[in-house]
Amino acid sequence: MKKLIGKVALVTGSGRKEGIGAVVAARLAEEGAAVVVTDIDSTFPEFPQYKVGVSEELAEVAATINDKGGRALPLFADVTDPTSVERLVREAIGEFGRVDILVNNAGASPGPAPLAQFTLAAWEKTLAVNLTGTFLCCREVVPSMIDGGGGKIINISSRAARNGALWMHAYSASKAGVLGLTKSMALELAPFKICVNALCPGDIQTELKQWGLEMEAGVKGITVEALKEEIARVTPLGCLGQPADVAAAVLFFASPDSDYLTGEVINISGGFGLGNATGHLGF
Repeated sequence: MKKLIGKVALVTGSGRKEGIGAVVAARLAEEGAAVVVTDIDSTFPEFPQYKVGVSEELAEVAATINDKGGRALPLFADVTDPTSVERLVREAIGEFGRVDILVNNAGASPGPAPLAQFTLAAWEKTLAVNLTGTFLCCREVVPSMIDGGGGKIINISSRAARNGALWMHAYSASKAGVLGLTKSMALELAPFKICVNALCPGDIQTELKQWGLEMEAGVKGITVEALKEEIARVTPLGCLGQPADVAAAVLFFASPDSDYLTGEVINISGGFGLGNATGHLGF
């Protein structure tokens, strides 16, 4: 039996066909949820090298879901703009009546650089998308969830929130902030039967990750394939993850299976950080 029949989900940052957000939206739709897919409809002009959502792909993401018998509504929104977020949620509720599930997947890391060269513009843009955007979407959606008798909020943080990441100062800080926000909201919203949880993906193979790998490989003077092999060697499960791995965890938090969980964080990283599964015994 499908687990989300009659539910309405809003998934931010879902405008790339092979990205985590699009795969999450498709998985929720497969389980019976009506889905609002949303992304920004422009690039970051101050960071032209950074890959953001593509407007044409957002429509295609929704069309693919609808063609398979689901219900999807594509809406453009800038999660850093309170007015845009308010309009997004108003249109979502206008179409489907409410929002039961919010997946805060929109994220960015433009301008990674050594600390001495890290620009204020890159810092502010990263925090605006990753942390402020998550806050604004939650603030706008929660009244509908309270009126509806409960809901699920799933915040996409990152392994970098716990372990840091080279040159990713703003990204690591913003994603750590998402974890703090998750726990504070979980405390406040529990009496309203709204569960707030977070996921920390590690190395998940997406187009955006590929861009990051290409940049890191260039810095290290190695090929992207060599870098992937390096990552796999220090990951106990021996490989990079896929967007479907994240989608499966989102579905768990969105479904009734997790009704007694709130304020929790799950790593999706193949065991990264546990040690090397092929290493010494550790005695």
